[in-house]
Amino acid sequence: MRNGVLVALAVIGSLAVLWVMMLGAMATYDAVADDDMSDQMWEMMGDMGDMDGMMGGSSGPDTTGSANGRGAVRIEDFRFEPTTLTVTPGTVVSWTNVDSAPHTATGEGFDTERLDEGESAEATFEAPGTYEYICDFHPRMEGRIVVQ
Repeated sequence: MRNGVLVALAVIGSLAVLWVMMLGAMATYDAVADDDMSDQMWEMMGDMGDMDGMMGGSSGPDTTGSANGRGAVRIEDFRFEPTTLTVTPGTVVSWTNVDSAPHTATGEGFDTERLDEGESAEATFEAPGTYEYICDFHPRMEGRIVVQ
């Protein structure tokens, strides 16, 4: 019985030593690697803003705009600006992300896909109607294009 306890303690001790060695190896890699992956992750999390923004969008007043031929929506502070854009048929709408977090503008029949900071994408709206859209990453971010 005593041998069984000693074997169990030896196995547990060996696993603990391996665990500590693994943690040390990871810390050493992070300290000497050129990519600074851990630093970048913390920086990205800090750039995400307050908890409301991290949870998917911020509240605020709806804003409106209008366009004929070409229209623009800014993605800023986890909001679409303007939240409602009224356009004429055939208008090309461009979304530009000025947030540090990635966003999309995704609705029925169109999807900008992932837009990182500084990136833009366009969609053309031909048929009259209201086109609701959200950010796939932050579904509380909502906007609409009204074609009249």
